[in-house]
Amino acid sequence: MISIPTPQEAMVLAMQQRLKQSECLTFKQRNHLQQRSVEALLQHALMTVPYYQSHPEIKSMQGNLQWDKFPILTRTQLQKNEKELISTQPPAEHGSHIDFRSSGSTGRPVHTKSTEYSQIYWQALTLRDHLWAGRNMNGKLSAIKFLPDNKARYPGLNNNRWGTSTAALGFHAPSSLLNSSESLDVQYRWLCEQQPKYLVTYPSVLQELAKIQLRKKQLNSLHNVSCIGENLPPSLRELVQQAFGCRVHDIYSSQEVGYMALQCPKNNHYHVQLENCLLEILDENNQPCAPGQMGRVVVTTLHNYLMPLIRYEIGDYAIPGSTCDCGISLPVLERIIGRTRNLVTYPDGSKSWPAYNPMALMNLFPMASFQIEQLSTEELQFNVQTSTKPSEEDCNQARKIICDAIGHNFTIHINQVPQLARSSGGKFEEFISRI
Repeated sequence: MISIPTPQEAMVLAMQQRLKQSECLTFKQRNHLQQRSVEALLQHALMTVPYYQSHPEIKSMQGNLQWDKFPILTRTQLQKNEKELISTQPPAEHGSHIDFRSSGSTGRPVHTKSTEYSQIYWQALTLRDHLWAGRNMNGKLSAIKFLPDNKARYPGLNNNRWGTSTAALGFHAPSSLLNSSESLDVQYRWLCEQQPKYLVTYPSVLQELAKIQLRKKQLNSLHNVSCIGENLPPSLRELVQQAFGCRVHDIYSSQEVGYMALQCPKNNHYHVQLENCLLEILDENNQPCAPGQMGRVVVTTLHNYLMPLIRYEIGDYAIPGSTCDCGISLPVLERIIGRTRNLVTYPDGSKSWPAYNPMALMNLFPMASFQIEQLSTEELQFNVQTSTKPSEEDCNQARKIICDAIGHNFTIHINQVPQLARSSGGKFEEFISRI
């Protein structure tokens, strides 16, 4: 029986048609449309947002705004100016106001506000992600995520639909949710009981579940895994294929901005969601990075007229890519690196992503979990969560694996721990710089 969509469902469906058109626009067409969106947002911000109205660098431009000179909004500045970044005249037609707080994985949480209007884009892009990933929305979806206040502890919560986006298409497949605070053994047992077709979880959780699956081989229903919330190491894609025989489909989003990039339907790189945001990858001189060059992610929200975030430096690094052969013309991100504190710093002051060969470490410590902390430009601490004390030979081999992969002969301290640390929001970081 096909039901008539509600007004909100019809809106999400109509958005899919528009997204289908916009993902195939020419470079000239999409630049024209995005320029119009940015100009409208700037006009609104300069007229109604105290932070931008009083900013000395903006005032010094005397109306002659140059985008590459427009001041970058850092995470710290956002935290210090939450009230000043709120528009005094948000459009009434954008609906009710919604509060968001980040997980605070880098310390103090970020508090932002948005509107119902922005949430329509969130729902529409959620549906685009399902379509790009090729998910059969009649199949069962399970999620393992962190929830505060002990919500969704084992045996978890069940629902008769994935969410409002899939419901707009008339799908009402079952879903289930478990708190990631449960032990990994409980998580794996729960998944075996659920036998879902699709799984949504953090990369760090997925890695441990894959290691259990390689031993037990009891979860054989997965067709696709969606990763959220953390950086996805390339080695995990290989591990998941080996353990579950399926592909990982990654998502790049944040509470402050919404969807920034979705994984390509055909390849492992990402397409920037230009309909939702303007995303720049900038070098140390605030110039655009060339394809293959790592830089800082600076993003502008295009539809949040309540709290416009213009050239917001979100704290991540990424690598832009070139064109894609999948038929989608949206800009390519070759790889999302992660936050500044996830970069290794060398003695000469240079930085890079710490590709420390986790697959080799997993072969060395099959039952263990790992985390590396940089203590100084010459010292690393290798935290190993294991019940068995590592031998000196294994420790020396681990030191060599890490140094060979990172490309410098660091002094490495081996530290056996009962539990690796996570943030207050349940996120895990494989590499943390304490410098």
